[in-house]
Amino acid sequence: MLTFNQLLRAGALEPETVRLLRHRDSTPRVHRALYDAAMMLDPKFEQYQEQQGTSQVIEQFRAAKYLAGFVAEPMTQHTVFVGIWERLEERVKRKGNDSSTSRVIEFNTRRVERFDEYSGRLVIDWGDGTRAWVQRAEKQDKRILEIRKTKQDPDFPGYLKLQISLEQVEGLYTSWIQVLRNARGIYLLVRRKTGQQYVGSASGSDGFLGRWLSYQDAEGSPQIVPRIADSW
Repeated sequence: MLTFNQLLRAGALEPETVRLLRHRDSTPRVHRALYDAAMMLDPKFEQYQEQQGTSQVIEQFRAAKYLAGFVAEPMTQHTVFVGIWERLEERVKRKGNDSSTSRVIEFNTRRVERFDEYSGRLVIDWGDGTRAWVQRAEKQDKRILEIRKTKQDPDFPGYLKLQISLEQVEGLYTSWIQVLRNARGIYLLVRRKTGQQYVGSASGSDGFLGRWLSYQDAEGSPQIVPRIADSW
């Protein structure tokens, strides 16, 4: 069984110096933007990671020499490795205008490029403690589940196997969004709490995607699960 700590040691890092960070935003649209930035090695992801305002997290960062970043896949919630950064100096950024507001610490970091070959490809088992998004590597030796051949979105499961909630539509993978935008057909909506069903048709210019997004403001829409019955 391969573990993440074995990878750290192979890259000349001791687990005691590393903190593991699992990023996930509760808003699907925001999380997809975060996930895309992480996969593309966009500097915006580093800026997001460098700014922290919670005292416990700040102390964890200060105790670490290196930060190992992970992001949850939007649909599967699999924990995907995105890179390792060396923690450098820090600076204080005041949050708000009055003296009572909390302070945000901005940590300057430098990417450790020798681990980049695994970015977007390595998947670990984070375990049950997903709320504890900052963890000590030496106390949590994560099992490596998969090393993918390439960095890419998971394959679209097919129209008849796709089952998602309407609240997830905005957060779908970019490649899936394009597939659903280009397809039209019949779909089934199921209200989770009651089992009530509704058969609809998507025939507009944005296909299934546009039709499902039109439900976003509907009352109770997060409780509705769309399933594709047929497509063309």
